[in-house]
Amino acid sequence: MDAIVQFILKLSSLDVTLIKISEATKDSFFMSIESRVTKTGPVPATMSSMTVEMVFRGGCFGKLVLPEVKTSPSGASVNIYDQPIRILDMTAFCAFVDALMNDEELILTLENGACTIRSLFMTGRCTYRKDVRLCGMNGPRVHLLDVSPNSTTLVFDNPSALEIDHGIVIFNICASDDNDRPLARLQGPLVIVRGECRLNLSITRNPGKPVTNKTKLVGVGGESDAWTSETIKFIHTALELTDHFLAFY
Repeated sequence: MDAIVQFILKLSSLDVTLIKISEATKDSFFMSIESRVTKTGPVPATMSSMTVEMVFRGGCFGKLVLPEVKTSPSGASVNIYDQPIRILDMTAFCAFVDALMNDEELILTLENGACTIRSLFMTGRCTYRKDVRLCGMNGPRVHLLDVSPNSTTLVFDNPSALEIDHGIVIFNICASDDNDRPLARLQGPLVIVRGECRLNLSITRNPGKPVTNKTKLVGVGGESDAWTSETIKFIHTALELTDHFLAFY
């Protein structure tokens, strides 16, 4: 039994293909996760449901209920949908969201999960802990697709597993070396999904034609009092203006 527990707790791998964050409030959100556990050894086993702490850089920002998992040599799916999460440490959680949006890679730790593992008519009790390696957005990378007198379409390139609904947000388009005098303000719903997504935002142009097409997209805030109004400020990414965009000045 000790060898089976060793495989599941120490040698297994948890590969996450989706982290979806939605319905943000001042101190909570809903989370969905799609993942697969592999390298659990040659003997099938059943790991009980448990509550784990989600820890990032030493801070526990929330607790997550993992479902019962029936392992096999070929692996097993571990999926969670629309689970409400109360934020226990806002600083740690915001650091987690910042890393998801701006880092190339990060590690989320699931720990302190009291569970049982059943196999071969035996049962073992253990404390679950697993470092989960995640791919971040690394930016995200953004480019202009279309523009009109009153709106613009941006394309976000998201290589990560993260999908996040920020609600109604505000961006400034600023010269690369000047945040104080924005060239334009964009506003609208921001829902980032995996892969490529298009966002249609209203635009308000400020006087003065841009002297360069090398600018940056800077998150300013949101319309609600949810934590997303702060995490949107983590978006600070290069944006190249098109000739079509400049023609409206």
